[in-house]
Amino acid sequence: MNTFLLENTKYLVHMRQRMGRDNRLGLCLGAGISVDFDIPTWKELVQRIASHPQVKGEELLLASESLTSQSQYLYQKLLQSQLREDTEDEVAASRKFNTEWLKILHECLYRDARTSETALKSHPYLWNLMPLIKKSSMTINYNFDDTIERMLYLHNAEYHSHDDDKGFEVTWQPTLQFRRDNGAIYHPNGFLPLEMIEGFSEQLIFVEQDFADQLIDVSHGHYSALLSHFSKNTMIFIGLSLNDSNLKHILRVSARSNPGNFHYHIQWCRSEKPSDSEQEAIRKANFSIYNLVTLFLTADEIVHLANLLKANPEEFESICDAVKDGVSTNFRYYVSGPVGSGKSTALGHIRSLVTYDEWVDRRSPLLGKPHVELTDTERTSVDEWINQQFRKKNRKISSESPGIAVIDRSPLDPLYFTNDSVSAKKRAQELLQAMAPSQSTISSIADGHLILLKCDPRVLKLRLAAREKNYNEDQLSEHSSVVSEAWNNFTITVIDTTNLSVYQVVSKVLETILFGPYQPINFQRTCEEKARES
Repeated sequence: MNTFLLENTKYLVHMRQRMGRDNRLGLCLGAGISVDFDIPTWKELVQRIASHPQVKGEELLLASESLTSQSQYLYQKLLQSQLREDTEDEVAASRKFNTEWLKILHECLYRDARTSETALKSHPYLWNLMPLIKKSSMTINYNFDDTIERMLYLHNAEYHSHDDDKGFEVTWQPTLQFRRDNGAIYHPNGFLPLEMIEGFSEQLIFVEQDFADQLIDVSHGHYSALLSHFSKNTMIFIGLSLNDSNLKHILRVSARSNPGNFHYHIQWCRSEKPSDSEQEAIRKANFSIYNLVTLFLTADEIVHLANLLKANPEEFESICDAVKDGVSTNFRYYVSGPVGSGKSTALGHIRSLVTYDEWVDRRSPLLGKPHVELTDTERTSVDEWINQQFRKKNRKISSESPGIAVIDRSPLDPLYFTNDSVSAKKRAQELLQAMAPSQSTISSIADGHLILLKCDPRVLKLRLAAREKNYNEDQLSEHSSVVSEAWNNFTITVIDTTNLSVYQVVSKVLETILFGPYQPINFQRTCEEKARES
């Protein structure tokens, strides 16, 4: 587990952060999770239906390689034979056919399925994920079967929970409001339980026509509830191969409309994992298109993931401390740059991480005036106000529980606005006293990785003019140089936002956080050095 923890600490603390702070972590499950119960994959299910004695459509599988097309052909063949034999009216005949079709699907789906209590509990990792499924507001299950629901019954019975009710609810309607705050299981493609008396959906999204209609429904907003869920929550996709065109469409729409929200895709590896270069290619493609962080995990590693997620805070910290030299569980990213470079705009779009705004309180009106044009009295007033803001923000940041935090402006940003070395030294002393007073319980400035945004001064001028901030190009050019030179001797990440859209800036900031090395700056020591400079 130690190796797994070391390789995935950043992702683990983020998932735990999303799960613990406001219950914003959930699962999205696909056919891969059911293989261990001998429930067929989509391809195997189509083949079983084709060889069913009522269908006898094996030759139709040669007409197309598309599984949706094959399903449609088999459906149509059975429909035609049924209509030829049935003399009832059209409505009754259609209803009878749909019932027969569902019976055939049910028979083929569960024909060899392992459904015993022992089989359910012996799944390589699903049993370990039950606490997360029960806690999360909604689990999305693209499978027809009710394996998850039956496992929840077993889990509740074993741990004597939910004596007053079953502890979860099942739906296949995308727009229904849930009765519960947690434990909702949503089957977007329909629901066909082992015991049909439990209730099933009248339609299963299985043939090409249904998938096409579903895509139209997505475009018309029929699945707005699902899109809303993706935009507000962090999902872990397990057992999904991303071949479902409708799911990919929803993920792409979500990524475009909410570039600051991302999800995790678990790519299961039987034993050997893809090469590093192959992993990198897949990871970059999935993130750039769908905002998916791809983790290549074996079944044992998925168990580690589940166990580390369900551990309480004390247990998790103890596990991290037990690793040789310990494991840091706090990741802070300060976003700095000249005025107008896009710091606040980028952070405003990042909703799946904890963010800290530029200012804690309402902005001082004097901040809209170029610093060089402030009077001495105004400058003193602004500096005192900024000191208080940085004190409050540093206290909040330092007290943050394990996770990832993104902060607008670095602790040393006020030094950008000093006129000479003497005033810079004095300003550094003021910041030290404000943020890390010796008598305070917070006695140091929180360290963190610095992301520096830069931008062409000509573009900065236009951006600031739109916000009624009047700077000329010379002022902005000089200010940009001061900002860049301040970090010459530090390891930082630089992002040029000049020709980037907001979407692209947000994506690059997230790529730095999620995939880049964490290289924190010791701001306390740096500020002390600035305060001592002659």
